[in-house]
Amino acid sequence: MMITTTKLTSGWFTRFNTLLARLLTLSPESTLSAAIEKREIVPVYQPFFNSQTGTIAGIEVLARWNHPLYGPVSPDTFIPLAEKHRLIAPLTHHLIQQVIADLQHRIQLFPDRLYINLNLSVRNCLDPRFETDTLELLQKLASSQVQLVIEITERDPLHFTPQLSEWFATLRQANISLALDDFGTGCSNISYIHALDPEFIKIDKLFVSQISENGDTRLVDSLIELAKKMHLRIIAEGVETKAQADYLRLKDSDFLQGYYFGKPMKIDELVGKVNAC
Repeated sequence: MMITTTKLTSGWFTRFNTLLARLLTLSPESTLSAAIEKREIVPVYQPFFNSQTGTIAGIEVLARWNHPLYGPVSPDTFIPLAEKHRLIAPLTHHLIQQVIADLQHRIQLFPDRLYINLNLSVRNCLDPRFETDTLELLQKLASSQVQLVIEITERDPLHFTPQLSEWFATLRQANISLALDDFGTGCSNISYIHALDPEFIKIDKLFVSQISENGDTRLVDSLIELAKKMHLRIIAEGVETKAQADYLRLKDSDFLQGYYFGKPMKIDELVGKVNAC
């Protein structure tokens, strides 16, 4: 028993010292940069569904990082770090290239005209490689007529210079659609609608969570009504219960997304789910 305990204790200290040494010698910037180069950060896919037919309508591409030593790292941690240290552009490039590799020989397993939603950081704006990567994705998946949607969040405000407006116009000319993410949580929603003329809004899970037996649905009802009046298509995210899904169907939300329908998953699991539908 003493030998076993000593070995375990020795092994624990060795691992601890290794972790401590890495934490002391590597900055978050260099650690994240290495993770991007080693392809440790990978895409996962969360499906969303047509609210009326129940069929899969699209997939949102999300990033996941499972560090070989530290384990899973939250996107809420590494995405802001990537933006701060100007690493979001190479990260986005590697993710899109992996999406192409994942889907190029599997896209025929999905319905035609599948929506593929990519999240856009302010740091991606004006990046010529982002434009090149998105056009390559459309070209490689053209046989299924996929529809690319860029999701824009208000975490960092956009400053609509003539150059930025021209950049977005170039994307629109390539038949790339725009969606306002986390709609209703920021202070610039209406100005974004005016400046970007998006096709979609995504109603934030904060409002969807209020749909319950005794919940106050006035906010979510108002957002849906506003979207309908402005002829915007609605993706309700964060749907976790049947009651929420039923309510949103009743209100004619176009698409539903959330753990009730499926968590973010790797490509093989997503293909299995699509085949099972």
